[in-house]
This record gives sequence, structure tokens and C-alpha cells, in this order.
Amino acid sequence: MSAVARRYYERGRSALESGDLESAQEALRAALDLAPTFGNARVAYAVALARAGDCPRAASVLRAGIGRASSPISAAAMYATLGDVLTLGGDFFGAEEAFQAAGQTPGFEGFCGLSAGVAAGRSGLLEGRRPELRLLNETFSWSSVIDVIANIRDS
Repeated sequence: MSAVARRYYERGRSALESGDLESAQEALRAALDLAPTFGNARVAYAVALARAGDCPRAASVLRAGIGRASSPISAAAMYATLGDVLTLGGDFFGAEEAFQAAGQTPGFEGFCGLSAGVAAGRSGLLEGRRPELRLLNETFSWSSVIDVIANIRDS
């Protein structure tokens, strides 16, 4: 990957962390234009789109990148982020499928199991089930999950 793409990525991550979603989207889109297989830039761009309320576009960006992923870890990060984006957008069944795909990669099993459980809870599938699962569903923070996924480095 080019040094220029890396600089755009770093600029975009910085803007994302400071809450400047428009600048983040511009810089991260530029990084992807220069390096379409740059998984971290793709995940961060999708996060910026989702935070700006454009979950359908964020999901499209991630789906387009999964086939181009440079490693199984990068693909799993995209699937996991796709699950988060779909949950935010209300597609709980699609989110569960994305989490299951991510969970096939070593290191993602536990996280994706938890996330899929939260998606199931938000969809109403856990209605009447164990109280601690309902409590987890009510207190779980998606923004922290997206931040964790966005910080995964390609290997």
C-alpha cells in the first residue's frame, strides 16, 4: 500500500476520533481510492458513514471489501463491522449472519457470539428469556464495539 494512502487513512482516523465525520469520510474515501484492499481504511470509512447515519452505504462499502480482503483477519473485521452496521440499521437477521461469518475466524468467536446475542435481543428474539441477557442488550454500547473493530490492524 502506498504511503499516501496510509497518510489519508491516518488523517481520516484522526478526524473520526475527533468527531469530524465529513473530513473523516473524505480522507478515508481517498485512502480507499488509492488502495482498495486497505481493510483498515474500509472499516474506518464504514464506521464514519454509520456514525453519520448512512448505514445502508456503510454496509455496501463493507460488502464490497470482503471479497478484496488482504487476509482472513481483515475479512473477519469487515464481517464483524458489517454486523454492527446492520444492527444499527435495524437488520438484525442480516447482522446475525455477518457475526456468524466473522466468528469463523479464530479470535473473533467470543466477540461475535456476544454481538450476535445483542442483535438477537434487539430484534425481540430474546423476549421472555433470561433477565441478564435482556440487561446486557439494554446496556451494550455499539460505539465502543465499532471503535474496537476499527482499531484492528491488517495482518
